[in-house]
Amino acid sequence: MVLQKDKVNGGNSGETSHVPALKTQLRYSILDALRIILALWVTMSHFGAFPMFGGADTATKFGRILVHGWSSIVWGVPAVIGFFVISGFCIHLPYRNDEKLPVGRYYARRYIRILIPVAVAVLINRLIKNTGTIIGQHSVLWNGVLWSLVCEEIYYAVYPAARSLRNRFGWATLLVPTFLAGAILAFACPDALDGTALGTVEAAAILFPVWLLGCVLAEQSEQLPALDSPWVIWGWRILAWFGSWCCEMIHFKLGASVPQAVLWFGILAYFWIKKEIAYSKHHHPWHALAAAGLWSYSLYLMHIPAMGLLLKLPMSSLGYILDWCVSIAFILGISYLFYLSVERPSHRLARRIMVIGSPRNRVSGKLASGVEQVPAP
Repeated sequence: MVLQKDKVNGGNSGETSHVPALKTQLRYSILDALRIILALWVTMSHFGAFPMFGGADTATKFGRILVHGWSSIVWGVPAVIGFFVISGFCIHLPYRNDEKLPVGRYYARRYIRILIPVAVAVLINRLIKNTGTIIGQHSVLWNGVLWSLVCEEIYYAVYPAARSLRNRFGWATLLVPTFLAGAILAFACPDALDGTALGTVEAAAILFPVWLLGCVLAEQSEQLPALDSPWVIWGWRILAWFGSWCCEMIHFKLGASVPQAVLWFGILAYFWIKKEIAYSKHHHPWHALAAAGLWSYSLYLMHIPAMGLLLKLPMSSLGYILDWCVSIAFILGISYLFYLSVERPSHRLARRIMVIGSPRNRVSGKLASGVEQVPAP
């Protein structure tokens, strides 16, 4: 059973007696596996897919079709949308019922866990490339992969208010207006994600309902009927890839802005990840993928700096395929080292954060530590 239910075993056994309803913590290994796949997808969108047709003669029409067609199979932005769904799921899962949200602890832990690795990654990128400003119009915070983390920080900030509205009025009160507002803003603000702070905030507003869908899924997860058919799950996986490819074509061939192209993909990502969770109830994901998901955030942060470092190294070409394999291995290695030296320590520091409050608050935070997974959007 991939859905793991573990007893809370805190250092103070008296904490659990105050919260009989909070006896278990949940962790979905399939989400870890999906996170590393999505992070690899983003990496390949920047570095290039496996060179299946490397060396093909692009002077011929057939060669151009092969090379250009193959290069279009990966586009990173839909993977970010998948991360948003998983992020909303992981943030809301420990608070999906009536558990009290310890707001001070929640904010402290979220920002320590996210921002320390970001700060170190930005510094490393600066040292390697010696370019890019941190503050200003052309800040690396809006012009690179970090735009999605800015969106995440906004979602984390508004989550307590969003949860309060959900508790009072239900999800429809949030989803309907946010989707309508997102669709209107997507066309009213075609320059969202234009590399500016304002464009990033606009993108966050447009894509907010996608993140909320992850929260909805968190409430549905335990009641989902198990899915046993490999044909069905692979059908959904192919559909998710085809949807991402359609988003790419809509953006690059039809001229739609990125938010216009990918907002609708959030709905498809929600249903796809929902099926993955249902399938995982009887089918374990590959252990190596689930384990690698623990450092997918580091891969997301470090794949571009690692590429920059790789380009500075004196290396002889070994051919298209071997060059690609060695490069990907180097990027993964650097990312894993970053996880060990920066991300994991910051995670442990965040888990030590205590906010003065009732025993119930402290147990709620402990449950959150069991399920919160840093998304690498």
